[in-house]
Amino acid sequence: MARPKSSPATQAPFTPAELVLHRIRTISERQGLSISALAQRLLDHGFVISDNRLWNLVSGRTKLHVDTLFAIAAALGVSPLALQTVPTEGDEEVEPAPGVRVSATRFNAWMTGTGPLPGSSKSTYAEHHPYGAQLGRFRGDLDQRAQAVALRLATHADEAAAAAETLREQAHAYAANLLEGEPSEDLVRSAEALSKRLGIDLSELNMRENDA
Repeated sequence: MARPKSSPATQAPFTPAELVLHRIRTISERQGLSISALAQRLLDHGFVISDNRLWNLVSGRTKLHVDTLFAIAAALGVSPLALQTVPTEGDEEVEPAPGVRVSATRFNAWMTGTGPLPGSSKSTYAEHHPYGAQLGRFRGDLDQRAQAVALRLATHADEAAAAAETLREQAHAYAANLLEGEPSEDLVRSAEALSKRLGIDLSELNMRENDA
């Protein structure tokens, strides 16, 4: 159900909860879903909820939790962001935090990672850019976008280095097991190939074998 129209000067902005509930009702109606039909879809997705409880949620009588929001998005077949952004063709405004009132366009930009809220740090916004979103869409200046890319790459590089070190340790242990006892020539070649590929020094293992 759409909000009643009034002049921009008197119309109160959407709160985040009002926005989400408005979008759930709008999308459900466009799909021709009643409360019972939506509850059945949720049940089909493994989320059990009674018609009465769902009606209370959608009508705003009870609070909508994050898990329920995501379950409803899945049941409707839409992105969770479809329930957390607002059409821009009207005069609606949103109040994402107390005292922060922005246009629908500015709110959508904040939600989708293309622009911070007024008064926020653009560098911080760029640094913690949403995963999976394209950094090129961020509307910061060139230095801010470059900083965001550098920080993201540094994080991935650290993760890759840690994973590579773990892999080398596991491969070292595996190679040691291959060389225990009297390994065949094929096993020796396999261990040597593995060590060469991962930059593992097996000389210590060979020395221990000779000492034994």
